[in-house]
Amino acid sequence: MSWREKILNYFDGRLTNARTEGFNNVSKLVQKRGYRYKNFENYRLRNLNVCY
Repeated sequence: MSWREKILNYFDGRLTNARTEGFNNVSKLVQKRGYRYKNFENYRLRNLNVCY
């Protein structure tokens, strides 16, 4: 019952956060694989490359 309003809002607007969750999952995967990245800019570029 606590999620009722949020679930019903989906049927009004048909919007989800699936894309955001997907990007978060990919970022976590890149972070696990890329433990050797010392430079944040390289890590950021790798994320952008994988996501797009």
